[in-house]
Order: sequence, then structure tokens, then C-alpha cells
Amino acid sequence: MAPTYGLQFSDIYTRIKDYANINNVSGADVKAKRAANDALRLIASLRNWEGLKRESSVTLTASVASYAILTGTTDFSRIISAWYLSSGHRIPIGVVDDERWSEIVDEDTDGIPQFCRTTKVDGILKIQFSPRPNSSFISQYGSVKFDYCKKPTELSADSDIPNILDTSQQMAIVYLAVSDLLGKQGDLNGMAAWEAKATRLLNTAHKIDDKKQGRNPRFGRPLLPINGSNGLRMIDYRGI
Repeated sequence: MAPTYGLQFSDIYTRIKDYANINNVSGADVKAKRAANDALRLIASLRNWEGLKRESSVTLTASVASYAILTGTTDFSRIISAWYLSSGHRIPIGVVDDERWSEIVDEDTDGIPQFCRTTKVDGILKIQFSPRPNSSFISQYGSVKFDYCKKPTELSADSDIPNILDTSQQMAIVYLAVSDLLGKQGDLNGMAAWEAKATRLLNTAHKIDDKKQGRNPRFGRPLLPINGSNGLRMIDYRGI
């Protein structure tokens, strides 16, 4: 369900233009809007935000290990957990990375799925199970459910409201976008100052999101640096 309160897109990109001092620059609206969506995508990648969590399922077939995800879950970004229901209880299926998968995968056995991963080795995003589900598992359970993080909805219409963050932290999108734009103008001091403002708000947002998810708040910087040494390449808005 789309948020019904918070900063609208028109509020966000208007502030970005003002703070980055590009109101009189040709194509200012386009630059500010793209900077806002770039900032939103980066923030969405920092953690499994509560506001982006969704649930889906995949119907299984006996002796088949892999199933396309995007066929039924078009907004999928990354998997969080997987399980099947037995007498009303969730029985977890371990979600593993590629390295762990290579150690435990059993490609020749049918049974009760114990592990899964997401993979795109054949060019199609799929969820893959090991062991493969057998006919008994299919007849008893039929499907596997999974929690995932959705892709953030791109801001487009002036009335659009970001999926994340909470209203009190949504200015982090503005600050991060301004930081990027100032960096492209060669204003490194301004870039650093606005990045620091974004970082402070994101730290608060992380703590609030931890509380929503029942975890102890974490302190310190966000999981990824924003403009600095993480190897991310900032978009050059001057040529857009």
C-alpha cells in the first residue's frame, strides 16, 4: 500500500533545487528529480527496511529445483527469509549465499527443501531449492512462502511519496541528493556538509527501523558510506 503522508515529490525536488542552488540552471527539474531517485535507490540498498518488506510464494513441482521469481513477484529486490507452513507453524528454509550453496547443495536428491538461494546464472532470476521438493512434500505443502524487500517505487508524479523513510527522516533523500549535485559542481566542502546531514538522519532512521523490527538499535554510521570510499560512482548530472 502506498504511503499517504510524508514529503511529496514536488516538495523534495523543490528543496533539492534550492539547497543545491540550481534553480537557474538549464534542466534543473530533471537534474533534481533524478538526483532524488538516485538517493532513494541508494538508501533502499542500505538495509532491509520495514517499509519495503513484502511476502510472496512460489508453487512447487516435484523434482524441480528452480523457479522464476519475477513471474509473480515483479517488484522483487532481494530475499530475506523462506519457509513453509506445517499445522500453522512456519518451518524455515535456510537462505544461503553462493559460497555456502556450493558447499551444501545436493543436485541429485528429492526430499524436503532445507536450503535456498536466489540466482541468475541462466539469465533469469530464480529461487533454487536443495534438496529438490519430492512428491510427498508437494502433496502435503504445495508451496513455499518467502519474505523479500521490494524495489523502492520511483518518484514520478508531483504527489508521489517515498516508500521510505519515515516522514521525520525523509529529508535524508534531499540532503543526499544535494550532496551529489554539489559534488558534481566541484563544491567538495558543500558535498561533505550535506552528506553529514544525510548521515545523521540515516543513523536515526536505522534506529527507528530497528525498533519496528524488534531489534536492539544499532549505533554508528549506515551500512554503506554515502559519497566516499565505497567505490560507488556518482551520476554526472551535468550531462543529463
